[in-house]
Amino acid sequence: PRSTLFPYTTLFRSRGLAGAAVAGAVPRCAAAAAPKSTKRILWLRHEEDSSDVVAPFCLDGRSVYMPGYRMICWVMRDRHVPAKRGYVQFDIVEIEALWEVQQTLAIHGIVRPLIVTSGFRTQETNVATEGAARNSMHLYAKATDFYVEGVSTRDLFDICWSRAISGGIGYYDDHIHLDSGARRWWTG
Repeated sequence: PRSTLFPYTTLFRSRGLAGAAVAGAVPRCAAAAAPKSTKRILWLRHEEDSSDVVAPFCLDGRSVYMPGYRMICWVMRDRHVPAKRGYVQFDIVEIEALWEVQQTLAIHGIVRPLIVTSGFRTQETNVATEGAARNSMHLYAKATDFYVEGVSTRDLFDICWSRAISGGIGYYDDHIHLDSGARRWWTG
């Protein structure tokens, strides 16, 4: 049988895994994310269906753990088109950037899911999205719009900006845009 671990460079450009794991990343997985752990676990909830996904996307600090990675990609799919077209491999650097944000929140005692409002978008969904850039990073599965209940968008913006892995950061009234592109920021 085929291994479920693949080097990052097999699937995506590699920037390596940055940041240290912090205890308390997600409720049932806190022990797995103890300090100096190489396991990366992301807790997501999509705003449309409110189902939680707690999924490890890396077990050893070097390789993508495919079962967990696929679960994350499923949450990040374009829900406005058939699943066959809306499900893609999401950028692993973006997933790791989201993980870093969640770890920073955990340091401050905030142990909650990132609530995703938009991940990957097909061209037709992007055109129908008000204010979306024509060449949006969402089209390339390299951007996420999200918020965290009980955390201001200003605080989320500051957390995203402070992380080692952060590209474009958009500050909006009700969510933050985070992508794995060039480092930049804007207000919506």
